Amino acid sequence: MRARPRISRVLPGKLAPAETGGALNLAELDPPVWHIMSQTRAHGPFTLGQLQSFADAGKIGPLTRISSGDGEPFLPALDHAPLRARIEAALVNRSVRCAEASNFVIVSGPGSGVGTIRRHALAAALNTLGRFAEPIPGTFLLRSDRPLTDVRRTLASAAPDGTQLLIFKSRDAEMGWTGLPSQDAEAVRAVWDAPINPSAD
Repeated sequence: MRARPRISRVLPGKLAPAETGGALNLAELDPPVWHIMSQTRAHGPFTLGQLQSFADAGKIGPLTRISSGDGEPFLPALDHAPLRARIEAALVNRSVRCAEASNFVIVSGPGSGVGTIRRHALAAALNTLGRFAEPIPGTFLLRSDRPLTDVRRTLASAAPDGTQLLIFKSRDAEMGWTGLPSQDAEAVRAVWDAPINPSAD
C-alpha cells in the first residue's frame, strides 16, 4: 500500500507554515530599539516586552522619558500607546497599596522601659495611628494605613527630646529612624539593603 501524499491546507487569512524548519526569531517580532532617559543618560536598547514589564512593576513612571527607536524623540511614557494602559494600571495598584494597612515594628532606645514618660507618650501617639501592642517593653507593633514618613513624624513629635526610634515597615521593607546620632544613622544606611558580599560594592 502506497503512502498518501501529505497535503498542507491553509485556511483563508492564515499563513502557511515555514518550510525552512528554522527557529522563530523573536528579535524580529520585538526588536530591542527602545531607550529610557535617566537624568542625562540614555539606557537601552530594550524590547517593548521589557518596557511593559518595567511598567507593570512600577519602574517606569508616567513622565519617564522614552524613545521608541533610533532617532525618535524622548517623550513621556504616557505618550507611548503600548505603555499607557500598563502605566495607568500600575498607578492604580500603587494608590490601592498605599491605602492598605501595613505592619510596623518600632523599637525605642534606652530609657523607654515600663512606666516611663517616654513609653506612655509613644503609646498615646501610636493609638492615633492605628492598632498597636507592646509585646516587649520599648518595642511596639503597629498596624496602620499611614505611610512610614507619617508614622515617623507623629512619633518624633510626641516623644520627649532625645528619644531614639527605629521604625520598620514590613510590607515594603522600609526603615526609618529618629533621634539617632549621625554616626549611628550612617551605620543603618551602610547595612540596610547593602549587598551581603562586600566585594559587590
